[in-house]
Amino acid sequence: MTTPQNDNPSTNGSDSVIAIHNPVMEEMNDPVMLSVDGTPNTLPGRSGSDSVQAMHDVLWREHAEPRDGFEPVPFWVSLIFGALLAWGGYYIGSNSADFRRDMYDRSDLKIPEGGASALNAPDPDPQTVEELMKIGQQKYQAICAACHQPNGQGNPSQNIPPLDGSEWLVGEKASPARLARIVLYGLNGPIEVKGRTYQSTVMPNQGNVFKDYEIAGVLTYVRNSWSNKADAGKPPAITPGVVRAARMKEGPRKTNGSQPMSQDELLKIPVTYSDGGSPAPKAEEKK
Repeated sequence: MTTPQNDNPSTNGSDSVIAIHNPVMEEMNDPVMLSVDGTPNTLPGRSGSDSVQAMHDVLWREHAEPRDGFEPVPFWVSLIFGALLAWGGYYIGSNSADFRRDMYDRSDLKIPEGGASALNAPDPDPQTVEELMKIGQQKYQAICAACHQPNGQGNPSQNIPPLDGSEWLVGEKASPARLARIVLYGLNGPIEVKGRTYQSTVMPNQGNVFKDYEIAGVLTYVRNSWSNKADAGKPPAITPGVVRAARMKEGPRKTNGSQPMSQDELLKIPVTYSDGGSPAPKAEEKK
């Protein structure tokens, strides 16, 4: 038998497959490569190193393209956004009448049957206890009863004094001038009612929400409801004119809640004082 001849001398007796690939691998790993025109072209910075690795290094040095939507919100942006939300909530709470339904859906502002011209009609001018009580009851139940309760007992646990039997409504401290100012401008600070001092009392202002005849109606209602009988058998002590005179007397004092009354200010007003200039009859004391 004859010995098989090796047609590929480059194998030198080694595995023929490896021998076939060796020239190709040597050419790929040669640090000096040929350019398109056949001239040597050595990759910069890779003298004597693996040329394939050098080509890959160029790609590995590249960074991925940035993508929006995956980065965290900067902390300072969150602070500004939170501050805007807080300011917006404060502004809405201070200038929207507490979102009370009757402030935005008032029947007295709807176009009456007489047409739009009837809207120019003057405000009602109730002068009897019955007329004022009717107006005041609707306003009290819609707004005031939430704090002072439908029965006028208030909520002492939440620092809300009672109206039923209060000496500020029917008693030694009651006067039209004082009561008109409480509702017009609100009340802040401690106040003594029925022998108990209510600290940090906050009575919301209504002077920029209620009209004068509505304030007179509410005051007449609470002065003549439950056990209170301030105007029994007499003309009402608080009419729209009384409230109007108090508003004019205070002049520049704001009714937006920024300048509320205090107990000390109220007590400086004599019980017999009248904003119209003539003494007002002293309110009837509770029997």
